[in-house]
Amino acid sequence: MTEYIYLNSRYSQFNQDTKYHRFNITKPIIGNLNDISLRLAEAEIPISYYNIITGYNDTFSFKHIYMFNDSPFAHTYSFTFPQKNYTSKQLLAYINAQITIAGAVINGVTTSLSFDEQSLKFTITCVADTAIIQKIEITDTLATRIMGFTTGDATPDTTNVNTLSLTSNDATNLNRTKNIYLFTDVFDTENCNNNNEGQTILSKIQASQKFGDIVSYQNSSDLFFKIPQQNTYIDHINIKLLDDDDEFLDFNKLNFCLSLAVQLTPKKKIDYDDENRTPIDTLINMVQQEICEE
Repeated sequence: MTEYIYLNSRYSQFNQDTKYHRFNITKPIIGNLNDISLRLAEAEIPISYYNIITGYNDTFSFKHIYMFNDSPFAHTYSFTFPQKNYTSKQLLAYINAQITIAGAVINGVTTSLSFDEQSLKFTITCVADTAIIQKIEITDTLATRIMGFTTGDATPDTTNVNTLSLTSNDATNLNRTKNIYLFTDVFDTENCNNNNEGQTILSKIQASQKFGDIVSYQNSSDLFFKIPQQNTYIDHINIKLLDDDDEFLDFNKLNFCLSLAVQLTPKKKIDYDDENRTPIDTLINMVQQEICEE
């Protein structure tokens, strides 16, 4: 027998500490003499989470070293991005605007950023009228994946030049995540990732839509995963949605909807009819059958 439970995050209780949505089930799932199995049947999830998150990947900093009055000087540009969703063009415009505010021309050195859409890489360029520029170096930076730069990236050692550029080693990655993982902690199954930590993955959904759109997911598999037998009564389910890096996905007050298929199947009966078989023998035989089936 298969039943369906329809969950809407609008009616869940959200725990700010654990990041779990608690969904109370008005009609509890009661196993009794049945095994309980679950699968995610459908989901509607808004792509409303941001690709830059405060305190996670929101800083970018670099410096250029130049000669001034026969002595080397360093000037550092540091930026903290507001928590939002950015395209490469929006990111480029923001950084160049901040460079202008901070001073695009410092002691004769003009600094700017550019973006190559064919390589998906940012380039920092410093230009001076005379050969005074020595080096460009990335300093403390959290936005490594967003910018393609890593702290410590630098131009090779060189004599003074009037033009110097540093291009990111990696292509910029503005995709927050490729997948959306649905985790639960109410019951433990064998569905996990390589950083399980006592959590169960209900499903993995591809984040296949653009920012502002909705992912409409339909499970193409009809496979269920069995809930451990000690779980015979389920009156709530805790669910949280994480990205590829196990970071919480904040949908910014937009709700998501899930449809869970619940299957109840009769538990295996213990056969005591064999007069030569003790209950212990029967239990051992059941365990051996389970192992063989796996």
